[in-house]
Amino acid sequence: MKQDSSKTIKLKDGRKLSYIEYGDLKGKPLFFFHGWPGSRYSGKETDEAAKKVGVRVISIDRPGIGLSDYQKDRKLLDWPKDVVELADHLKIKRFSVMGVSGGGPYIAVCA
Repeated sequence: MKQDSSKTIKLKDGRKLSYIEYGDLKGKPLFFFHGWPGSRYSGKETDEAAKKVGVRVISIDRPGIGLSDYQKDRKLLDWPKDVVELADHLKIKRFSVMGVSGGGPYIAVCA
């Protein structure tokens, strides 16, 4: 059985944010936003294609989903702060975003 490679960081406000990486771990970074229902594991569907094209997929659990802590009174506009904080933690200065279904509004708010 393959070991789960999920990781968790502690955000500045004390919450935990969980993510897992797929694709080419040395490739161009892309944050993947899962649909509803879903979790960080939804990014697995990108793994093979991302490896072929040199993309590092960072798939994140939104607050209250999976291993990420719930955020009281959370608004959609709070999401980009979490993404940027994770990018800073991973020392990523420039990245793309991708999502499916319920992840669409999270793409839009990051744009």
